[in-house]
Amino acid sequence: MMLSAIVALSLTGSAVMAQEDDHSGEGEARQLTLDDAPVQSEVMMICRFGTECYEAEACAASGFEADLIGLSGGMSADALVVQAMFRSDAGNVELIGLRAPEAMSLSGGQLEARHLLTVANSGAARYTMHYADGPMVISYLGTCTPKDGASQ
Repeated sequence: MMLSAIVALSLTGSAVMAQEDDHSGEGEARQLTLDDAPVQSEVMMICRFGTECYEAEACAASGFEADLIGLSGGMSADALVVQAMFRSDAGNVELIGLRAPEAMSLSGGQLEARHLLTVANSGAARYTMHYADGPMVISYLGTCTPKDGASQ
């Protein structure tokens, strides 16, 4: 039951209700969150993007930086649900997604401004913002590395 709840969390980004496994229909419902996952780890990264690409224009140098702070959890380290805050001078956005040994892919934001962050195991990172107004896209190329004292 816990695995299905964690998978549901990855799809909805919110707590889910689960009943005890007695199948009698009288089990007490409880909320399952990342805090209930048997495998958990903090997400604490600094992302530095040296290149910015605006819509169809040529890419240019950038000094954009952001922190990624959150929690990952799941049944095993091979597939973890991630809920994190992407914090920068431009603002904060909650990102939700999956983390595996080879990569992490997170997305979030509002309908008018969607955010996607992909980080390879090597640390190579791509961050894009997709805006409905225009529409337009801004892409950043760089790296995300563990903050001092954090494990990746």
